[in-house]
Amino acid sequence: MSDCLIVLDQHGDVLYANKTSGQMLGCSPDDLIDHGLEMLFFMSEKNYDFNQIFLDAIHGKNVNNYSEVDYHHPDGFVRRLAATTTYLMATGEHESSFIGFVALFKDITEVFNLRREEQELIREKDRIAKEKIRSLHKLAMGVAHEIRNPMVTIGGFATRILKDEKNPEETRRYGRIIVDHVKQLEKVVDRVHECCDLPDINPTKGNISTVVAEAVSEMASLGLKRNISLKFRNQTPERHSVTFDPYLFRLAVMQVLANAIGFSNDGAVVDTAVYPTGEGLVFEVKDCGSGIKDEDKEYIFDPFFSTRARGTGMGLAIVERVVHEHMGRIEVESEFGKGTTVRIILP
Repeated sequence: MSDCLIVLDQHGDVLYANKTSGQMLGCSPDDLIDHGLEMLFFMSEKNYDFNQIFLDAIHGKNVNNYSEVDYHHPDGFVRRLAATTTYLMATGEHESSFIGFVALFKDITEVFNLRREEQELIREKDRIAKEKIRSLHKLAMGVAHEIRNPMVTIGGFATRILKDEKNPEETRRYGRIIVDHVKQLEKVVDRVHECCDLPDINPTKGNISTVVAEAVSEMASLGLKRNISLKFRNQTPERHSVTFDPYLFRLAVMQVLANAIGFSNDGAVVDTAVYPTGEGLVFEVKDCGSGIKDEDKEYIFDPFFSTRARGTGMGLAIVERVVHEHMGRIEVESEFGKGTTVRIILP
């Protein structure tokens, strides 16, 4: 066997240990049988968790457990072991009797280290993503502040030019163009403030499908203006609940829906769904719109980036921030000219 196998009687004396125990634990099978667990293991405080597996089995009759523990090997290295214990029964003529325990150990050091490295990479990736969001929002707030003052001045003078009937029609037309663009800048500044002034997350336990259904119903009127219908499928079990911020999540849902509607063609259908997976709960929006070009995909969550002529580029930046506040993640699948699917996965 590639695993370490130790058999103990009901008093904790070692009846049998296979050859692998010598390699994995640094104690030969004969030493285990002759000197017992107390002499070889229990005197070592470093291996408290490892020792507890045997103590639980011997004194607490606590078996049929799986656990992972560190084992300080005599060679100085620490190994990660997966431990399983069970009863050892002797079958009699009429009934089975308890005669001891079986302990099985598997060396999972390499897997454990890989798993830990993966978790560290995920944490680092999350840290970088959050730092990027903070930096971009700080930049966006600074840009919005610098824009507002000259924007008010420009808008004020343009309005005066427009209202002065002594000015030639061509001059007043230029004034109208300036005023229209100032209004567009005002929308950008307002959206920046909306993004940067989001409240702190206030998570509570609740039903996400209810929040999504309300958001879909509210956004349906926007869809009707463009002859676009919204469909919602709730595939969560009854009374299924998760911990989330209803206000912030509703805001993120509406931003994704607004994007899907904005990029859909006349008469299209936007499909939405909520369903559970092994990773968590998924909110999905699928449209058949124009899709995203490959060269644009890495920028879609950046503030001010928009492929629409009058877009502010803040919608998906808000979504990304909300999702990160929930320790979730976003998946975007898109093919240019064939639509986009956005998934928000909450743990």
